[in-house]
Amino acid sequence: MKSFILMLILFFTVNSVSSQNQPYISTEKAIADIEYMIHTIEEVHYNPYFSIKNAQFKKNKEALLSEFEPDSILLKKFVATGMKLAAQLSGGHTAMDWKNPSIIPEIKASQYIPFTGQLTDNNQQFIVIRSASSEILKGAVIESINGVSMVEIYKECMSYIGGIESFKNSTCERLLPIYLFYTEKISTPFSIKISGVDGTFNTPGIDFEGLQEFLNGKQRKENYTFQIIKKDVGLISYNSCQDYSGFKKFLKQTFKEIEDKNITKLIIDIRENGGGDSGLNDLLLAYITETSYRQSSGRFWKVSEEAKAAYQANPLYEKNLGQDFMKEYVESENQSIIENVQEELIKPQKPKNYFNQKTCFLIGPNTFSSANFLADAVKTYNLSTLIGLATGEYTNDFGELLEFTLPNSGNSIFVSSAYDIGANGNPNLFEPVYPDIQTTEDALLYALDWIK
Repeated sequence: MKSFILMLILFFTVNSVSSQNQPYISTEKAIADIEYMIHTIEEVHYNPYFSIKNAQFKKNKEALLSEFEPDSILLKKFVATGMKLAAQLSGGHTAMDWKNPSIIPEIKASQYIPFTGQLTDNNQQFIVIRSASSEILKGAVIESINGVSMVEIYKECMSYIGGIESFKNSTCERLLPIYLFYTEKISTPFSIKISGVDGTFNTPGIDFEGLQEFLNGKQRKENYTFQIIKKDVGLISYNSCQDYSGFKKFLKQTFKEIEDKNITKLIIDIRENGGGDSGLNDLLLAYITETSYRQSSGRFWKVSEEAKAAYQANPLYEKNLGQDFMKEYVESENQSIIENVQEELIKPQKPKNYFNQKTCFLIGPNTFSSANFLADAVKTYNLSTLIGLATGEYTNDFGELLEFTLPNSGNSIFVSSAYDIGANGNPNLFEPVYPDIQTTEDALLYALDWIK
């Protein structure tokens, strides 16, 4: 099982509040929590300094902490600092959660920019991807907000996110208005300079209710769906590796319908799949290939006292990992490594309504964690054709998240406790899964033409 928690905005279900008081935390407690977070990551993470040298990280930490006032700081400044530092020790999984319980009232009472977007042209230009304003169109280039370069603002927001550049860019686009809340770059009202448009567009922003509707409109997806998009072309949207028994039932019904309706071409879209239980991938692959494969060639577990406590506190770990492994883990010496090497390949068991026609998979920067496993197996063993853009993480990456609570701020942090080796078995390979056919166009439209 490989988990990934995408930090969405969907969790806000409590009633709105009117208070706009900004919560503070004492500087002493803030620094103590930062040190607690770093220590926990160092103890639990298989290789926390894989992308940054320890000495450089310490310099970065001291520079950020030097910005704290002597007595107390805004709680949201503490969260922003924690997110930046956790991101430097992360492959995309390890993170500090932005949803601090004490900040929720302020978040709900704030105003937000009415658009999201991404950097293009080698990070030199910001282009709008989605907009809640008729004055700001999709594809518009935003030069600045309140006189501050939009590129500079966006890069600040990206610093809160770990992982490879494409994943950071994609994740930042999803939650840009929320990340902007944590910056000190701009505040409402917003004066927005759009390239090619005279003057500026001035707006107070959108309220939190409007923001939820705007952001969640794209993010709320079912775990998996099937539809016939052309006479003989089916589309499985596999958006989450969740609910093994539910997915098994879904596949049984779907492939019966595929056979009954003479579907001869199948597109499987995993562009928005952030992971979960990679066992679901085996269920899917059994319907489309008889080739032996593996999703991973092994996993290295870092043993720590913190992880032992976390594993033992949640009975799901013993259920998923087995009693024998849990016993071995608990009895192993702290800071040792347990190596689970997977040399054998999986031989798919051909199910009823097996599909032996043409298939392809759509992948992109949001293909992550267990979905990245799936893409890696498909590419390594030529199980199908991959179309789109590179996935959002390396084939060798860190997983099996554990959640910890910082004692003073109450912030949650998520820390990877294992290192997964990709399907090809090379532990020193650091690259994402590249598509067989790369396209910057809409991958689904491209795949429709290609598969026909």
